[in-house]
Amino acid sequence: MEPGPFLEIIPKICKYWNYHRKLEELLNILRSRKEALNVRYEDTRLRLSTELHFGKQPKKEVENWFKKVEKIIGEIQSLDNEVGDVKYVSRAFLGKRVYEKIEETTEVYGEGIFSESMVIDAPSNSGLALSTPEVVSEAAVKEKIWQYLMGDSLCKIGVCGMGGIGKTTIMKHIHNELLRKAKFDKVIWVTVSQECDVFKLQEKIASALGEDLSKHEDEAIRVTVLSKILESRKRHVLILDDVWKKYRLQEVGIPEPSISNGCKLVLTTRSIELALYMGCEAIRVAPLSEGDALNLFLNHAGRDVYVPTLKPTLKEVVEQCAGLPLAIIIIGSSMRGEYDVRMWKNALNSLKKHAGRADGMADEVFQRLKFSYDRLPSAKLKHCFLYCALYPEDFEILKEELIEYWIVEGLIGEMETRQEMYDDGHFILKRLENNCLLESGKKEGCVKMHDLVRDLALHITSTESPRYLVKAGMQLEELPNEQEWKEDVEKVSLMQNRIKEISLIPKCRTLSTFLLQNNGYSLERIHESFFTLMTGLTILDLSYNSKIKALPNSVSELQNLNALLLHGCLSLEYVPSLSKIRGLKKLDLGGTDIIEVPHGMEMLVHLRYLDLNRSWWSRIEVPAGILPKLSRLQHLRLGRTLDVTVEEDAGLKKLETLDIQFNNLEDYRLYLSRLQPGCLNRYYFHVGYAFDPTYEKFVGFYRSSFCGDSILLPTDIQQVMIMQCHDITSLSEHNSSFKYATDLRYCNISRCKGIECLVSSSSCYNILQSFEKLQLWGLDNFSVLFRGERDRSAASTLPTSTPPGMFSCLKYIHINDCPKIEKLFWPELVRNLQNLEEIEVDFCELLEEIISTLNDDEENKEEVKDFTVFTLPKLREMSFQNVPQLKRICNRGSLIECNSLERIKVRDCPKLKRIPLLLPQPNNRQLLPPVSIRQIEINSREWWDSLEWYHPNIKNVLEPYVEFSPEPDPYYLF
Repeated sequence: MEPGPFLEIIPKICKYWNYHRKLEELLNILRSRKEALNVRYEDTRLRLSTELHFGKQPKKEVENWFKKVEKIIGEIQSLDNEVGDVKYVSRAFLGKRVYEKIEETTEVYGEGIFSESMVIDAPSNSGLALSTPEVVSEAAVKEKIWQYLMGDSLCKIGVCGMGGIGKTTIMKHIHNELLRKAKFDKVIWVTVSQECDVFKLQEKIASALGEDLSKHEDEAIRVTVLSKILESRKRHVLILDDVWKKYRLQEVGIPEPSISNGCKLVLTTRSIELALYMGCEAIRVAPLSEGDALNLFLNHAGRDVYVPTLKPTLKEVVEQCAGLPLAIIIIGSSMRGEYDVRMWKNALNSLKKHAGRADGMADEVFQRLKFSYDRLPSAKLKHCFLYCALYPEDFEILKEELIEYWIVEGLIGEMETRQEMYDDGHFILKRLENNCLLESGKKEGCVKMHDLVRDLALHITSTESPRYLVKAGMQLEELPNEQEWKEDVEKVSLMQNRIKEISLIPKCRTLSTFLLQNNGYSLERIHESFFTLMTGLTILDLSYNSKIKALPNSVSELQNLNALLLHGCLSLEYVPSLSKIRGLKKLDLGGTDIIEVPHGMEMLVHLRYLDLNRSWWSRIEVPAGILPKLSRLQHLRLGRTLDVTVEEDAGLKKLETLDIQFNNLEDYRLYLSRLQPGCLNRYYFHVGYAFDPTYEKFVGFYRSSFCGDSILLPTDIQQVMIMQCHDITSLSEHNSSFKYATDLRYCNISRCKGIECLVSSSSCYNILQSFEKLQLWGLDNFSVLFRGERDRSAASTLPTSTPPGMFSCLKYIHINDCPKIEKLFWPELVRNLQNLEEIEVDFCELLEEIISTLNDDEENKEEVKDFTVFTLPKLREMSFQNVPQLKRICNRGSLIECNSLERIKVRDCPKLKRIPLLLPQPNNRQLLPPVSIRQIEINSREWWDSLEWYHPNIKNVLEPYVEFSPEPDPYYLF
């Protein structure tokens, strides 16, 4: 051998010897880095939760970092597990992998510093249809706007009219119709609102396009970047709804719409002057005609009230609505089902009084809306309605959060259970929605206020009792001046601002509610005497103020306090004594840096809600004997405080919600053996690790050794997660209590070496009927979804029959890194998947077929004339990545009909030669793509061109939706 090559090898040999010799040392370093990464992960997750709290969405870079962390922690755990089995000769190679993982972990740790905001505004439904109320007789206006949009003569349009006249409704309908037209490449909807400056408007437009401007602080750069983003959308329509301020397009970064670029701008505004200033053709929306107004009113009041005895009065009531759609809808809804002529005459008199008072308001509609507020049947409903105005404009209000406020405010009276109070809260929300004073939010579980209705509520609270001071979501950097803190103010909301310091000492002895949550990383200090004169304070919410380290001692003197909310105050270390606040009903210390409960905790005998969940790796110390004294607790979140709960929570007879982390399986079993069936409405039991539950009845196991014992579960469990539990082969073994879990909806099993199938006993088949979501990840020996007793010896053999209803509720299935599975579904089972929405399969080395048949004649290349069609009516997404042996989704004689399909993703599946979609073909004419299709993401043009199709035109039909996104090849040192 030449000396040169030999000398080159010596350093590699030395390096590998070091890897071999220092394996344990390297492992210790890696474990230390992993713990540090875990801490940063949890801190970042808590910080993100503070910023997400108010209708935002995470930036892509943040989401990607979380995925990196979760992936690397799983890989570290796998390396750790390999140590016990490693052979002497393999130590060097394992040491090298550990060394590389240390470097990778260090790099990912460094990437987790997000100095700027971690979120952006949620997309404004750009490209998606908007929910639309009915349009009545704005046909001429709508047609005029449409003609301008379709024509080439006019590029900027201003839709003008008073509040509540229907401008937004008209434009929502036009927006949805534009989506169905092929004239424009992009239709962009942005709700501007009253408090929107140029900076915020830029953020909103970028967010609507899925882009992020937050990293650009310089004004000129922001303008340039936004302009390029919009120009890249080529021919687009930008709809700016509810514009209050005059903007220069070039100062915002909006390219001037022109005939040459084919772009259009539409804005809705109450001001014709503003529309003309911005160079728009102003189109005025007029009030409804008498006939259209009556028709709309009857749609909401009920057509059966239009009887001879009521007709004259009813028509006068409609006349008082002045042709304003919002007023007609709200007033009509408030009179629904009313047949007493005296009530109608009383309503008419009230409306005439309201219509005669201007009260300095510019919009006539305002005084009509006041009538509907006055007609609410109780002071309780009125106060609940006004409470919603404490949130920022256009804010998506979580229903449960709002109800929690109502409970601690006393607006919902004390009942036997908290669930009964929640039910009452939902009833109130329904009443307000039915009266059109609240509307459903875009997000599930949320409501919001029309901006004009919010204006009404704020006007009421500025002129009548209760008095509010509301400066929510206005990006304030300091408190309102002293003159604004009136002595009779009852509620103050400064949430979602950037206030840095609290130094005033307001004289507000009647103040009952102070909301200062979500000032993020701005607020650092509260003056020691700030609360001294707030003797009537009942609600104090300082949640998600991440830099506050200590509360002032004046908090200890707030003897009337019902709720002290400090959730997500990441740096908070000190809370003063609570011994004098004996009426406290809600205390939330979750996600703080407190290590022991505040002094005087044992005195809080009226406490109903307690959150002490610091984080999954740390705990708040609770001295023995405290919990039994809190006998009225209904909601308890403890985290890692097990030593007191197992022994002491037996006296908590009123408990309805419990979130607890057990250190080991024995403690969990002990607790479960004492738990009375059905006594908890919500429970979150974590064994060995804090999981992230989705459903309200949850159990998670981490590194639990069942040692041949059964897996004990509450019978009403809805979600189970099993992670790194290696001594179980299926959910049904050892006389498992899974067979009684007939409401189990979500099952997640990951990194369990022993799992071979989901269930191996027919007695447990029934649990598969309720599954909605199934995730299987990193299961080395998993080979089939289920098998009966007679199939035990044939791991990969598909069942010959399907139990009735199996997976009939399944919506989502994700199988990742299961190297032994070869076939997934079989035809009989596919017919049960009528609710399936998403299927993802990743990194399954041996998987050959998604839908398999026992006698598949795939090699027969003769043309197929009669296809078997599998219908999956709700399927929205199918994704197959890194499945090297995948040959077919289904056999050559089968097609899949999925008319709800939005997205297909295929990456690194070189043997897959067919995408067997059955496309719509109305009247046997031209093939059409699925109406919902948005994207087909694949690796390469070469693979796409090699695919076979059942019809020669399919490729051309789908081609516009194809995106090529190749990834670089992995880099290997050897």
